[in-house]
Order: sequence, then C-alpha cells, then structure tokens
Amino acid sequence: MKITSTIKLNNTEYTFEIEERNEKDTLLKAIVLTNPRLKCDVCSNFDREKFKLDGNKDKEGNVYINNVCRACGAKSKLGEYKSGGGYFWKTFEKFEGTKSTTTNSAPDKFGNSGGDWSSKF
Repeated sequence: MKITSTIKLNNTEYTFEIEERNEKDTLLKAIVLTNPRLKCDVCSNFDREKFKLDGNKDKEGNVYINNVCRACGAKSKLGEYKSGGGYFWKTFEKFEGTKSTTTNSAPDKFGNSGGDWSSKF
C-alpha cells in the first residue's frame, strides 16, 4: 500500500510518500509522521507556526528526526519501538549544556575553588 501524506508547520509543507507491504504499517507511519506533538512540554507553546521538523545523521549512520519548538528550542525526537516496529514522538526536551564559570578566587577552607563563597558556609 502506498500513501502520500502532508503536514504544514511554520509555513513549510512536508509531504511524505510512504509505502509498506503491510497496510497497517503504511497507515501507522503516515499517522505518526504527520501528527507530531504540537504542544511543547518545556514552554507550553502550541502555535503550529512555531514548530519545524529537522534531522541529522551521526558518524555511525544513525538518523535522528526532530520536531523543534522555535519558541524555546526544545526538541521532540522521533522514537522507534525496539520490538514490534513502529514510531512515536517523545516528549519535548531542551538541552541546556554545561555552564562553565571561571573565577580567580582562591580555594576556601574546604578545598572548594571559585564561586560564591557565601553560599558555602
């Protein structure tokens, strides 16, 4: 069975052409791909115009598909069930990274260096 399905996000129209042997598998992929989460779990944005689809491929060849909230930058990744096949959209998460702070202060009496000394006593 072959299905062509379309979704519009942020003035961009995405068209998916899906063909699987099993009709239910075709329908499942079409439904999941054209129905990404449209409420951000991080900032509660639900404006369809503030979402976009993107993806990337790592060095090992793994492909990642994301629904990105343009309001806060959080991503909902397209997950794949390990058994039985099928796809699902994960909850939105925002990568904050690690904050690096540099200070020129000496270590305190406990050997801790830098930072706000008043919060350590």
